[in-house]
Amino acid sequence: MREWLELSDELGPEKIFHVYDPKVGMKGVVVVDTTSMGVAGGGTRMLLDITTKEIFELARAMTYKFAMLDFPIGGSKAGIWADPGIFGAQRQDILKAFGNAIKPLLESGVTVAADIGTDVEDVATIYEGAGVPLQTTGLSLEEIDGEPLENHATGYGVVVAAKAACDFADRDIKGVTVAIEGFGKVGGGVARYMAEEGAKVVAISTIEGTLYNSDGLDVNKLLVMRKEFGDRVVKEYKGARLLDKGEIYFLPVDILIPGARPYVIDKSNADRIQAKVISSIANVPITDEAEDILFNRKILSVPDFISNAGGVLVALVDILGGTADDVFRALRELIGSNTRDIITDAYKQGINPRALAVKRVTEKVLKAREGKEPVPTFEELLKLARQRLKM
Repeated sequence: MREWLELSDELGPEKIFHVYDPKVGMKGVVVVDTTSMGVAGGGTRMLLDITTKEIFELARAMTYKFAMLDFPIGGSKAGIWADPGIFGAQRQDILKAFGNAIKPLLESGVTVAADIGTDVEDVATIYEGAGVPLQTTGLSLEEIDGEPLENHATGYGVVVAAKAACDFADRDIKGVTVAIEGFGKVGGGVARYMAEEGAKVVAISTIEGTLYNSDGLDVNKLLVMRKEFGDRVVKEYKGARLLDKGEIYFLPVDILIPGARPYVIDKSNADRIQAKVISSIANVPITDEAEDILFNRKILSVPDFISNAGGVLVALVDILGGTADDVFRALRELIGSNTRDIITDAYKQGINPRALAVKRVTEKVLKAREGKEPVPTFEELLKLARQRLKM
């Protein structure tokens, strides 16, 4: 309990909801950071080593993410202590038990989605366990080249943010070198769209190590091999060096894509970063101290809650009955403009982009809490979202 009390502040969290089902061994948590903006939502992370502190920090990241997109929705996050590799009846039992345990939250307007260790089918199972209807048209499950749209969208958004940041770093996306941490659902999407933009992916990593070739990797070949070998793809691919997985952060590249857990870049290693642009898949991969160090070194770090907002936009477009084309257009317009705006103002004010974005979001949430802006009904929220997404 102490770990999250030390992190609580003027914004939240409003609720920490721990649940346990001894029959199936389900242990979980939901953190609702704030409902000051209205309803709250976020993903569900299923790993053996999550902590309540981590889920709290990820819920806060969701608050930032929605606010930066100018949607009156608060942040939440769910976590399940379980092996993400379990399958079959055991997986179904744990997910259904979790859904049943958090039913009061789901009925109150808190929503859950997929995250590390879960997918959209797992989310459907959680809602089934709760007996609560899942509001979706199935857009997130729509496949492009055998991968769900959500995976494409988050990866594409990271690329959009990186491309916008490159304009400030005197880099043309065509020909830049890229290192991507993680080559799973989203990392594969980043690699695909980086290659389409003309960038050269020179490194990817999995839990098995970092694959590196300064002349570039064959992204299409890697995407095919990933289906057969999974994380072992870095060991099976020929024609590249296999390094320790932690070396992915320190390679001589133009763009670094952190894609796994929080705070992998901190004050102890920020001086070793060689990239000129950082655009994150992961939530909070960089500590506040490290953000300052990077900014002072003229390394452009796009706030993570701007670069990785693709999943949020898919969910909103889905609820509104939109299409994949609507999703990609929204990603280009909203993530691109948010990246350009925050970097422009960060330079003007001499403050790192994430710190400036956090300051603005905090002011927005507190203003809503003070009642200066009415909390919208669900119908009003849909109307606002439709206007914002130009649908």
